[in-house]
Amino acid sequence: MKKEKTVANKETKSLIINCAGRLIAKYGYANVTSKSICKEAKVNMAAINYHFGSRDGLYRAVLKETHDFLISVSELNKLHLSDITAKEKIEVFIDILIERLSNKKNWYLKVWAREIVNPSPFITQILSKKTLLKLNIVAKIFSEYTKLPITDLKLYSCILSTVSPFALAFLAHDTFELLPVKFSEKELAAHTKEVVLAGLDKFREAQS
Repeated sequence: MKKEKTVANKETKSLIINCAGRLIAKYGYANVTSKSICKEAKVNMAAINYHFGSRDGLYRAVLKETHDFLISVSELNKLHLSDITAKEKIEVFIDILIERLSNKKNWYLKVWAREIVNPSPFITQILSKKTLLKLNIVAKIFSEYTKLPITDLKLYSCILSTVSPFALAFLAHDTFELLPVKFSEKELAAHTKEVVLAGLDKFREAQS
């Protein structure tokens, strides 16, 4: 009975997070009330306080889930410890970024885009806890390929140069139709990946 209650609580908590995420992605956190979230999730008003402590606590949970959607610590650890080559690890890392950033149907990216444009006070808390842990693992993956030590600033420039083009493409994708060259998102992602990998290859050669 206790196990069934725990499962039910997890399902309710997940339902509330997803309903809140969809509404916040569409209207923004400031314009979404606890009442509207509960109505969407078909739960009573006490459910938010019970599971999250407050509306702000719920939004922190939404941001945590968004951060994990982009790429989770467990995914990064699995990739870092895998038996594939150092370059293949970089390629898989890029492929995960492309797959997640190309998924326009979910609410996670819209919530994240709102935070990039207009950061809330909660994002710093999430980033300080989650990002540093993930960055440490990503740094190990890139260090394995570039042969740069973890303490070298150039290593983090390599990481930033790899991630930034895909993040920029996601944020600016609505303006692509204004360009004189027509292409699909898949073509752009493949070309960007090719350019990024070529740059890393050249940089690695220069370190030899």
